[in-house]
Amino acid sequence: MYRALGSLIESPVAEHERLALALGLPEVPAATEHARVVRMQRHPYASVYLGAEGMLGGEVRDRVTGFRRAVGLQEEAGAEADHLASLLSLLASFDSWRLEESGAARQALLVQARDTLAWEYLLSWTGPYLASFAGCGAVFYAEWAALLGRALHEFCEEAEFPGRLPEALRTAPSFPDPAEASAQELVAALLSPLQSGMIVLRDDLERLAEEAGLAMRAADRRTVVRGLLAQEPKTALEWFASHAHGCAQRAGERGPRRIGQWWRKRALRTADLLSDNAARLRTAPA
Repeated sequence: MYRALGSLIESPVAEHERLALALGLPEVPAATEHARVVRMQRHPYASVYLGAEGMLGGEVRDRVTGFRRAVGLQEEAGAEADHLASLLSLLASFDSWRLEESGAARQALLVQARDTLAWEYLLSWTGPYLASFAGCGAVFYAEWAALLGRALHEFCEEAEFPGRLPEALRTAPSFPDPAEASAQELVAALLSPLQSGMIVLRDDLERLAEEAGLAMRAADRRTVVRGLLAQEPKTALEWFASHAHGCAQRAGERGPRRIGQWWRKRALRTADLLSDNAARLRTAPA
């Protein structure tokens, strides 16, 4: 199931129809729908959600690659090392390897490695990621996210995790105070899930622009956010604060409670900082 679910978040191919049918999922959408919902917005890479910059690659991918080498995988996963499909496939492989082992000590080591992989590089970010598919407008991907969430929940019930948070969450930089941060720092933090506790999609920015009556440029998200903040800083900050509150409410819906609580607290702190700054702008003299 893990391998099948991981495969289904990749660009659709003919084989996906058979997998979707076996899992009881709706008809696989066209490649254009995958591009709209996944490839252009919900990037299925751990580094996007566990890296301070909110971007592909970097230290997070290096740590995943190091983990693969530590468990004896010599092949290079390269740019796909932290892709959700690759991580789920590796999770499934640990169970296969365990069943092939006759020694109890080796079996125990494989279970420990499997649980470490899940805790550090899967469960640490898939909760908010899967929650982002709610209301995505694509029934297939909404049901896919729900099914993967249930599968990971069942995994959590039998796994043994460390008593501390995953490293990426323990060492995450705090969201900066908007009153003290530069415009560049604020924009970067808003678009970094690890810093802000929220996932900001392009669809979200389009909704902000529409609700506030603001102009939105056809550009990358950083440029769009800078433009929205420059036009109506108070309105934009209030909207982001509300969005952070919504993300906080959904944070505990999937995944281990400790991780869900971390994301919830992070999003609530961001909401408070943004609301306070918006209030100061509202009361500032003209």
